[in-house]
Amino acid sequence: MRAPALSFRTIQTQLLKITGGHVANLNAAVAALERRIGFPKSRARQVARSLQEAGALPLGAPGVAPKLDLDDFVTLVIALAADVPLHQSADAVRTYRQLTPGGADVSRAPASVPKNAGEEIDAIFSLAADGNTDVRGVKLEFVANWPEVAVHWHDGSIGRFRELGALGAHWSSIGHRRSTSINVAALADAIKETFTGA
Repeated sequence: MRAPALSFRTIQTQLLKITGGHVANLNAAVAALERRIGFPKSRARQVARSLQEAGALPLGAPGVAPKLDLDDFVTLVIALAADVPLHQSADAVRTYRQLTPGGADVSRAPASVPKNAGEEIDAIFSLAADGNTDVRGVKLEFVANWPEVAVHWHDGSIGRFRELGALGAHWSSIGHRRSTSINVAALADAIKETFTGA
């Protein structure tokens, strides 16, 4: 099953319903990401700080942890999974979100085709947060050697998102391919723990 194409407003409405309009604090997100997905707390805090300095995550007040909504949570997960040097975290999030299906120009594609990896990731996170069991078997893979997001579907097919003009099935560098895979079931549990404490 593919994640349906959702408008930004539809996703925002669903996220408010899912999280009850609540925000979570950064500490809860960092703890859930370590416990459920395996991102070390120390690295998550460093990446979050880098994102805050770039204006990609909200800052807290003295003695008050920053408050995150689900969009912020997605930003943190992408930055962690991209596994880039800290100063490149915010740029990596923007780059990975703009990757297109197979590196193709899909500007004239039907609405059912995601225009970029950001749309697909948002839809998957939204469904995972809503408790949709259809996406729990999906895996998201973020390649660190070059910008690529691969969505591993239930049926064994893989949807690859690459930079515009890149060949989707070809490696873009020589050597070992480094990537981070995230099981959406674990991701759904991390979202639930972060926003509801459950």
